[in-house]
Parts: sequence; C-alpha cells; structure tokens
Amino acid sequence: MPGPRLVIVFFVYGLAFFAMGLAFALESRRKTDLRLVWVLKYLAAYGVLHAAVEWLDMWFLLPWSPPALAPAALRVVRLGLFVASTVMLAVFGTALIGTLAPRLRAVRWIPLALLIIWLAYWAVGPHLNPLTTARWNPTEASCLRCHETSATLEAARPASPWVPSTAVGDIWVRYLIYLPASAFAAAALWLQGRRFASSGYGRIARDCRWMGAAFAANGMVAGLIVPPARFGLAAIVNYDWFLSVVGVPPQVFRAALAVVIATFGVRILRVFDIEYARRLHEAQDGRLRAQDEALEIARRSAEELEAKVRDRTDELFEQVRRLAILEERDRLAREMHDSLGQVLGFVNLKTKVAEDLIARGRAPDAGEELAQMRSAVQDAYEEVRQAILSLRTTPHGQGLVSSLREYAGRLREQTGLDVRVESSDGLDLAPAVEAQVIRIVQEALTNVRKHAGARGVTVRFARKGRDVLLTITDDGRGFDLIAVEAAKGMRFGLLTMRERAESIGGVLSIRSAPGQGTTVELRIPGAEREGRSGDGPHPRPAG
Repeated sequence: MPGPRLVIVFFVYGLAFFAMGLAFALESRRKTDLRLVWVLKYLAAYGVLHAAVEWLDMWFLLPWSPPALAPAALRVVRLGLFVASTVMLAVFGTALIGTLAPRLRAVRWIPLALLIIWLAYWAVGPHLNPLTTARWNPTEASCLRCHETSATLEAARPASPWVPSTAVGDIWVRYLIYLPASAFAAAALWLQGRRFASSGYGRIARDCRWMGAAFAANGMVAGLIVPPARFGLAAIVNYDWFLSVVGVPPQVFRAALAVVIATFGVRILRVFDIEYARRLHEAQDGRLRAQDEALEIARRSAEELEAKVRDRTDELFEQVRRLAILEERDRLAREMHDSLGQVLGFVNLKTKVAEDLIARGRAPDAGEELAQMRSAVQDAYEEVRQAILSLRTTPHGQGLVSSLREYAGRLREQTGLDVRVESSDGLDLAPAVEAQVIRIVQEALTNVRKHAGARGVTVRFARKGRDVLLTITDDGRGFDLIAVEAAKGMRFGLLTMRERAESIGGVLSIRSAPGQGTTVELRIPGAEREGRSGDGPHPRPAG
C-alpha cells in the first residue's frame, strides 16, 4: 500500500483510540455503584497512549528529512509508549476480572510479571543472540517499506550487539504483553457482559460482548502478526506473509478493529446514564413511598387525635350537661325555697288558724283565712308555671332572639307583663353563650315580676364591634342597691346572674334607684362569631 494511504490508516487508527480514551477518561469520574467505573482509567490510558503510538508511526511516513538522530530517538519513545499502552490494557483486563470474580484477584499481578519478563528479555536477549539484531533488515519487502528513509539511516550505522533493537523489542511486546493483554480484556468484557445481562442491561451486555470479540481479534492481528524477523514465529507469521495472503496490510485491519472497539466502548458508556436514570427513578419512587407513608402516618395520627378530641369533647359536653342540670336543680331548689316552700308553710299555718276559728264558731274569720290561703296557692301556681316555662325556653336551633321573643309572649299571656325584645339583625352567638344569656334574662324577668311592680320591661341586644351588650330595663319601683347589699347581702337571683355571666367571660352590672326602675347590663367581650357584619341596633318588638 502506498505511503500516503497508510498515513490515513494510521491517523484513523490513532483517532479511534484517542476518542475512546478521552471518552473513558471523562466517564471514569462518574459517581456510580457500577464497578466498571473503577477500571475505566486504565482503558482510557491505553487508548490515549496507543493513539500516540499510531500517530508516531504516521509521522515516520511523512515525506521529510528529519535530523539523523531524530528517528532513532522517536523509535525509542514509540517503543516506551507501546509498552505502557499494552501494560495499561493488561491492567484493565486483570483488574476488571478481579473485581467481577474476587476469587481470581491474583490475576492482577500478571501485567507486572509480563512487563518484567519483557524487560529482562529485551535487555539480555540481544546479548545472548546478537544475530537476531544484526541480521534483521527492516528494508525487506513488507508493509514497512514506507519506513525506508529511517530504516536506511539505521542500517547504515554498524550494528552493535550491546545496543538493543527497537524492532525486536516491538516484536516481543506484541508476543509477551499485547497478545495476553487483549485476551484478558476480552475475557473481562465477556464477564462484564454477563453481569450487565443479569442486571437487566441487555443491550449493554451485547455491546460488551462485541467489544470483547473485537479485542480478541485485535490481539490476533496485532499480537501475532509482527514485523518480519529471522527468529521464531516472526520468520513465518509476519507482515509479509499477511500481505501476500490477504493483499492488504494488517494495519488496515487494526484500524478497522480500533474503530469497532471505540464504537462499542462508547456505546457501553450509556450504562452510566441508564444506571443514573434508574437510581433517580428509584430515589423518586422511594421519596414518593416515604411521602405516602408519612401521609398515612399523619392520617392515622389525625384520626387518632380526632377520635381523642371527639371523646374528650363528649366528656366535656357530658360534664357541662351535668353541671347545667346541677345548676338548674340548685336554681329550682332556691325558687322552691323562696316561693313554693314559703307558700306551703304559710298555707299550713293558715289551715291551723282556720280550723281553730271554725271550732270556735267564727266562720267569717275562717273565710278570710281561707281566702288568704287561696291567694297564696294561686301565687304558688303561678310560680310553678313560670318555672316550667323557664325550663322549656331553649334555642332549639331557632336562635337566641327568637327563643326570647317566644318566652316574652308566653310570659305576657300568663302575667300581663309587657316584655319587649329588641335586637341587632344577624346576631350570632355560640350555643353555650346563648344558653347562659337565656337563663340570665329569665332570672332578671323573674325578679321584675316578683319585686319591681313594673308594667313593662325592655330586653335589648346591641353590637359593639365583636362585643355584645345586653340591657334589661324595667319601669318598676327600683331599689337602693347599696342598702340592700349592705343589709341582706347578695340575693340568690343576683348572685346566680353574676355567676352565669362570669362563666361566659361576661361582666354583669346593675343600676337602680328608688322610683327610677332597674337596669341590668351584661357585656360579653368577643362573643359574636366571625363572619357576621352589621352596625347598630335594629329594634323589633316582641309582639
């Protein structure tokens, strides 16, 4: 093959390995769990160094006249690069085998052993058999005819048995290092392909097998087919023999195999992207599972908390209900003591007086006593009716104002007392507050009915921001509050109203004077619930 064509072959040969080495060098810094990444640096070094070897061969083919010592020095450099690249290939293969098959970790020492054997033979061999160096003529017909210029310069100098031949060293590198290195690389890639196949990377596994096969073929072409020499296998299987049989220099096949190796090598690197995508997907699935578990735990905790709150609320409601029952019993007991008990005692006393008068024949006087008894019984009857009416007056879903208006209408029918209820539209209080307000109003109206001698009472609700102001004003006789409290202490009715006001956070005040009626005022801070609006009172009479 003419020299210019071989220049292109060597250029493509080196370019393929350089691109592969660069790609592997970049990927060797990946953060991944795949063990392949641990040995990529060795394969990257092989690619870059071997590319330099092939480009030096290309340089030898260029048509120029270099200085006399330049070709010889470059051949020594080339041989050093060639040895380093093949050792890196052997390290890659044995390291990957040791990583994938820990029982074979001892193979990692093989590259060092091969290098030592080659160094020993290259240093000692020419001295034992100097003819292998002196008689070899690189100008013989072969594909290396393109090196005629440099070869002639080298042949013109007298051959010395103490100067090792780079050509002989090249041959033994191929036999002792390159051939087994290629075999180790092929075996390692075959093992890696099995590992990828078992992990679900089918396509990557096939690429590994093809790359391994290309390395095995390259080992045969580059490791067994060597420059012609008059010793051993090199005298038979060499460049001349291959050229005569195939008709194409072996470097063409090597360049083609380099392209195949680089192509499948770059394809294998996709496994890192696939593995990263898989790990990312697994991480996302794990995060979603963790979120689902957290949501499930939160849901269960919320359900447990809701159940506990519901149970506690039921307990509190039950306690409030019992307290309300006890309060109503206490109120009824006081009312029965103040009214019904006294009336019954009065009736009992009048009954005895009437019996004595009848026994003495004083019928008219006995009739007066019976009339008083009847009046007392009538008052007791009214008290019982008022107590029953008070117990029946509850919101029952119809609202505070509506319940009080209904109560005021019934009270007017029973007692003739004119009760008017005025309220702001849309007044909205909590149910517990409404219950206590109703009881306070009932207690106040009971006091008016019993003690004030009033003809009319006004119950007015007003809104002050979110505060609610309740006033109960009558036109009765009034009283001296200070004198009453100083003389008798707080009455049961007033005490009960203040206790109820305090239970809902309110403040109860009473204003009264003789002949000026009485005003009971209840202020409940923040009593109105959110979401209501409206300003100022809108008076509406009870009936």
